[in-house]
Formats: sequence, C-alpha cells, structure tokens
Amino acid sequence: MAKKTAASKTTPAAKPAPAETPAAAAKPTPAPKKAAPKKKAAASKAKPVVLMTSDHIGHTAGDVWKALAEQGPQTATSLKKLVDAPGDTVIAAVGWLAREGKLDFVASGRVVKIALR
Repeated sequence: MAKKTAASKTTPAAKPAPAETPAAAAKPTPAPKKAAPKKKAAASKAKPVVLMTSDHIGHTAGDVWKALAEQGPQTATSLKKLVDAPGDTVIAAVGWLAREGKLDFVASGRVVKIALR
C-alpha cells in the first residue's frame, strides 16, 4: 500500500492581506454621535387623555339620534361633522344604536347612509 504524504496534497495558496493605502490610513475615524436629549412636552400643549367609556358612547348615541332625526339620513363622515364628539366615539355610538336595532344602513353605489328606523 502506498502512503499519501502531506506534501502530495494540493492546498490553495493563501492570499496576502491587502496593503493599506496611505490615503486610507490617513483618514480619522468619526467620533460616535451623541443622542440628542429628549424634549419634554409642555404641559399647556399636551392634550388631555379622554377614555371612551360606555357613558360617553351612550351620550354620543343620543346626539347621533338627534342629528339623524333633525337632518335625515347621513353618511358616517357627515355624522362626525354634525356631532360634537371625537370621530371614534361617534362611530361607537352608531354601533350602539345599530345593536339596539334603531338604525338602517342604506347603500347607494359606494355611499352608505345611516338612517333612523
């Protein structure tokens, strides 16, 4: 049997490390950026956080009912403008009245109007 020697194996030649160019060696490394300090919101500009409770939704449902009784069928967008409440509360009030079976939704093309039953 013939033995294989380490010299008989072919190994790829190692590549020499690339030499640094004088221009690359002369560049200073940038200093790490410091994070900007966070600004605190002024108390006078901060909006108060209002939670949507069932009381708010119920009162808004009454306002939606009055708006529909006075103005007739309306789109959700026009109801949001007519009722003095946040838009999400108006939509919740519409859901409240719909769940109670007090509203009809009339589709006309791409427009859906909300009407009282």
